[in-house]
Amino acid sequence: MKKIIIFWVVLGVMAINLTSCEPKMDYLNPDANVTQSYYNTQEHLIYAVNGIYGIFQGLNLWGRDMPYILNARSDEGVFTFKASAGDPTVVQLAGYTNGAEHAAVSSAFGNLYTIQYTANLALERLTENQGNAFDLNNPQDKALYDRLMGEAYFLRGFCRFYLTFFFGDEIPDRDYTVTSSDFYALPAEKGVIYQRMTEDFKKAEELLPVRSVVYADPSNIGRATKGAAQAFLAKCYMGRPVLDGAAGAGSAEWSQAKEALRKIIESNEYALVNNYRDNGSEDNENNTESLFEIQFTRSSDALYTVPMDIVGGGQNSWRQICMTVPDPICWWNLMPSLSLYNEFERDASGNIIDARAFQGLWIPNGAKFQKGGSLIDYNLLIATDGDERISWRGKYLGTRKNGVDYDGFDLSRGGANDRIIRYSDVLLMYAECCIETGDESTALQYINKVRERANKQMANPTEADAHMFYAQEAGSLPTGEALIAAAPVLGRIKDGSGNTIVPGLQINTARRLLKHEYSVELFMEGWRFFNLIRWHNNPNDPDKAQVLNALVDKHKVQVEQTGLAGAIPFNYDKHLRLPIPTGELQTNPNINASFAN
Repeated sequence: MKKIIIFWVVLGVMAINLTSCEPKMDYLNPDANVTQSYYNTQEHLIYAVNGIYGIFQGLNLWGRDMPYILNARSDEGVFTFKASAGDPTVVQLAGYTNGAEHAAVSSAFGNLYTIQYTANLALERLTENQGNAFDLNNPQDKALYDRLMGEAYFLRGFCRFYLTFFFGDEIPDRDYTVTSSDFYALPAEKGVIYQRMTEDFKKAEELLPVRSVVYADPSNIGRATKGAAQAFLAKCYMGRPVLDGAAGAGSAEWSQAKEALRKIIESNEYALVNNYRDNGSEDNENNTESLFEIQFTRSSDALYTVPMDIVGGGQNSWRQICMTVPDPICWWNLMPSLSLYNEFERDASGNIIDARAFQGLWIPNGAKFQKGGSLIDYNLLIATDGDERISWRGKYLGTRKNGVDYDGFDLSRGGANDRIIRYSDVLLMYAECCIETGDESTALQYINKVRERANKQMANPTEADAHMFYAQEAGSLPTGEALIAAAPVLGRIKDGSGNTIVPGLQINTARRLLKHEYSVELFMEGWRFFNLIRWHNNPNDPDKAQVLNALVDKHKVQVEQTGLAGAIPFNYDKHLRLPIPTGELQTNPNINASFAN
């Protein structure tokens, strides 16, 4: 599915009434497709569903803006001097100073609703099944029909998930296509969207085939599957305090989440890949570890590099050029924070022993980048001799995930898929459910499965990794039990005078081990902020106040790491949600203006 053009098919009818002009002309093209006559073949109905996927690739969603919105607001990312000089939208997101006029947030808001509209359109047209395009008594037709319905339900639930996560649940929500009489929808009542999104994922789980069935046809690789629906259902259950405005703290549904995750694990459809690097590069995409990815391709022949639905536009991602390799190779508006960097385990000499740090980040003593045909290490990647940035070595960092290890082509044509949910996340979520249901021994088994993969020797390393320890032999990360026994403090940050800026967390319980493992496994993949807020709303978590401080103290890390001011302390009541965009407040009289910050 990734390598073919995805058609965005959203047809409308425009009626033009001219009552005072002669001659009276019929301005409607009798040969043009209209909604009533278009969706009457299997091909057209497949296009209706394909069109939903195409929206995700856009510049205003995962093509650029969503990676910023998801990662900049967590404690894993800080804005750079490049953003300070040229992209204030990133500065505002990372520093909690964005308002209702924020361009990226406004665009994401509108485009997520476009997904909802397009999913509703597909569901309506499939349900109508004009001209009996599908013979539902034919097993082959019925299987395809159910799969398409399941995909549309999944993608509608997907957009509801992110809309609610970002903006709360008192926002407009529809399960039908909008008409001219319903442009200004009322906000939903608290709790309604949560119930609707979980129903979407349940219906998708029921209708969608498993991964091996869908992927048996190579042209369908990348489509939603049963496992993706089950994983998002588990995310909903675990994140209910964040997603359901009628529920509140302590409302997570651990047993239901555990059951959804158990089904994924016992399906035997997924497995951890050998190379952690494969989860953040163009190599081995849609692999056995992946439950759902936003599909991108480098689009080297496209007329424009901008990932937009325009003639000549590409299906590439700008995430690579925006937030991976440091300036001047890439734009580098957001970089990994010292909080993340200091989270990785080290030996007695202070050397990082977790291979994931080097396979996912550009950091000291790590992988090498090929620039102009020559391999350069971190020191030259950050600055050259005489460059004033030399003094920032060790603090200026890069994200290796979703980027390449070499230049030589237009880096704005990023081809790496955005991995939304991976099997390692499923294993860690299952471990968390085990902890919450009183089974720490099983939780440790699943945490150790993820840690064991981190110790595997890299298979077929490229030049970027060939000199690294993990390319030569297995790693030396201890088991989870051994780490708890050692009880190190991880994530601590001190300034040049030795004063503690961020205290870090002592890894001396299974719950704290799990928090650590989430961080070093899933960093910069868009889940950190969601997890921190979940934990803060869990009365069973003794660290619920401390996890919020990771966000509250982030402005101190910003100054220590970059010397740049402007960020402010995170305020839960004010910054938990993104503000409803000004444009929506101005055009929809039914939206309460109090949503604006």
